[in-house]
Formats: sequence, structure tokens, C-alpha cells
Amino acid sequence: MGVKPVYVTEEFQLGAEIDERSNVFLMGAAAFQLFGGGRDRSLEQWRADEERYRIALKAINPNKEDRYQSIDEYIEAWTHENEYFITEVM
Repeated sequence: MGVKPVYVTEEFQLGAEIDERSNVFLMGAAAFQLFGGGRDRSLEQWRADEERYRIALKAINPNKEDRYQSIDEYIEAWTHENEYFITEVM
């Protein structure tokens, strides 16, 4: 009996190249675990603002070309417009 990973990128499942965009996927999945319903990625389960929801959703896009291209780009999007979010959550 094996353990099935909860969050793996499509490229990992296919044995394709893993790169920084794969790490972006994991960051987005972690956001859904922290602020949402885990594997239930509906807006109704999300406990942060809608902008952060859209950012996390883009990060977990199955097509890595459509994700943020770097962790820095993801972090910039996450923190850019709403520094209020950072101070209120922390």
C-alpha cells in the first residue's frame, strides 16, 4: 500500500521536466491548504480575499506555461496590491 501525494504537478506525474514553475504550483497548493478548503479549491471555501484566490488559482494551473514563471513573480503578485492582507493575516 503506497502513499498518494496530495499535491503533485502534472509535469511530475508525466515524468516531464521539473522547474521553478513546479515550485510555484506547490506554493499555490499550500495557499489553498492554508486559506481554502485544501483540495476543494472553490471560492466558497476560500478564507482570504478574492485577489489572493485568483493568484493562488493561477499558481496551480495544470499548464505550467500559464502559471507564474517564478516564485519571485508569484510573491510579487501576492504582496503587490494589498499589504493590508499581509499585516492582518500575520
